[in-house]
Amino acid sequence: MLLLVSSGVGAAAALLLMRPSAAFHFHHCPSVRSTSSPSSLLQSSSSNNDNPMISTSNDDDSSLRETIERLVSLIGPSDEDNLVKPPLDSTADQDTQHHPSIVHIIGTGLTPTLLSLPLSTLHLLSRADAVLYDSLGLAYEDICKIVPNHCEVICVGKRGDSKKSWKQSEIDELILQMAMTPSTSSSTDGNMTKPKTILRLKGGDPFLFGRARTEIDALKSNKIPYTYTPAISSCIAGPHLGGIPLTDPSLNCQSFGVWSGTDAFGRSRGLESTNDNATSDDNENSGNLEGLGVDTLVFLMIGRLDKLEALCNLLAKSGDKWEESTPCAVIQNAGGGRRSTAESDDSQDSSQKMQRVWRGTLGSIVPLIREEDETRTSVSPAVFVVGATCQLDFLSY
Repeated sequence: MLLLVSSGVGAAAALLLMRPSAAFHFHHCPSVRSTSSPSSLLQSSSSNNDNPMISTSNDDDSSLRETIERLVSLIGPSDEDNLVKPPLDSTADQDTQHHPSIVHIIGTGLTPTLLSLPLSTLHLLSRADAVLYDSLGLAYEDICKIVPNHCEVICVGKRGDSKKSWKQSEIDELILQMAMTPSTSSSTDGNMTKPKTILRLKGGDPFLFGRARTEIDALKSNKIPYTYTPAISSCIAGPHLGGIPLTDPSLNCQSFGVWSGTDAFGRSRGLESTNDNATSDDNENSGNLEGLGVDTLVFLMIGRLDKLEALCNLLAKSGDKWEESTPCAVIQNAGGGRRSTAESDDSQDSSQKMQRVWRGTLGSIVPLIREEDETRTSVSPAVFVVGATCQLDFLSY
């Protein structure tokens, strides 16, 4: 068997979990589940040590974390150069400049599992005091396999118009509240409180169509030190995991561009132009797709079929390069379990997210999807790819 492995991403984790001498005993994490409302969590996170979200139970099953520590000690000390911290104030004493927390903003890629994460992220998870994670990031069960028993684990995912969805301002506030609350444990020298380790896990890459900037701005405004770890975004990993390369020299495809199917205000590419009540500004913004001269187009946040259909119509009318016959593809749940198009949804384990790839043209892709299920209104989460490389399929012979 030939395995094509990218160096750096998950390689250390693979080495760690393949060690035959390591015996792992996973524990259950006493944490906060996503059923709690954002307002209740914001209120309880600022309470005292009687906070019910925190468990003080002993961690007897620590072999996984101990193995990570041993591996880190063998490879070398962690790199502290990426720590971003406020400059020292010569007029203030040392104690007042010591902050109780360090926040780590970490991208987990498109298909995050413990096995795919780099050792540096596993190391931080094994020492975490609090973890805030997204809906499309590392799974709750995986997080609980590695964090200490006292760690708080909170889902702060944003999923469309759901009432349980967190607003970004609420996430920023929760990060600050956690970061500014001192740890209850003492440092080894006993002179000051041990800094808390807070992880903000974000699916994909933290910066690419993400909201990492507001979180960093909040940390900077309060002089809280932080780090950030980039990762592979779904705009690249999604098409590739669907068997579609973004560039191909044989097809003379040497460039690609990435857009968000929905802008920061919730407006869709091309959708407003079909609305009789739309203003001229709305139509101008929705049709603004500069950079269409590239060879391959990639769109994220475009899973709603009415959005996708409006975008296809907009592209087909945009000029000579893109027309109704241009190849395109939709990858749903990219990186999930793979199945053939002949397999039905009923034949699959409902708990497992299955990857699905539809291939067609700008004129046929949406009717093709609707043909299978007339009641379907969305294929989210999905990546939409347009261009000649969509003719290729590296997942089949």
